Amino acid sequence: MSAAAHVLVFAKAPVPGQVKSRLQPPLTAAQAADLHGAFVRDVVARERRADRPLTVCQAGDADHPFWGCLAEPGVGFAPQVGADLGQRMAHALEAGLATAEAVVLIGTDTPSLPAHVVDAAFAALAEVPVVLGPACDGGYYLIGARGAVPPVFDGVPWGTDAVLGATLQRLDDAGLPWRLVDFWYDVDRPADLTLLRRHLGQRAGGLPATRAALRALEESGDA
Repeated sequence: MSAAAHVLVFAKAPVPGQVKSRLQPPLTAAQAADLHGAFVRDVVARERRADRPLTVCQAGDADHPFWGCLAEPGVGFAPQVGADLGQRMAHALEAGLATAEAVVLIGTDTPSLPAHVVDAAFAALAEVPVVLGPACDGGYYLIGARGAVPPVFDGVPWGTDAVLGATLQRLDDAGLPWRLVDFWYDVDRPADLTLLRRHLGQRAGGLPATRAALRALEESGDA
């Protein structure tokens, strides 16, 4: 029997020099990797609290010991498959939809995203076949699908501020209804890191790994 909902978390092993390159400088490669690992831990912990089936889609070193800290009941692991981001997302959604009625795929660059946003994405998928979470940089941090993988992953200018617009145009061209959930911010650049620190300063509790990583940066004088 298929599950009603399945969450996919795209995550990369926190190898120094291979993650968060746009935060270097001011961060060192090791600091950026530690911060990235904290984001992954907090995002997975947030989604686990919703008690839905969850798969961590791994990129980078599949044997990295970091993955062990995420292993717990209800968390599965699968490699990301494909030559570019679009192919990897399409493959992951196809695999998820083989066993679930609706699938939501998220990244780990939005650790401060409220849990209710993913809940809203699944609620939207009861009414439309595609949902997106628009990012402030012109891309998207979340994509969800019901029934079939939407035709939105080929020919998209990944890494630009045209990603969301191009994706919505492809959905319109295919005649597929869609819905957006809340805008949110990725943490990719130094200004984003400043925003995250200020945001967390106004929130009580939550994101323990991220808060610990930010404290370590402050103590080192690099935040």
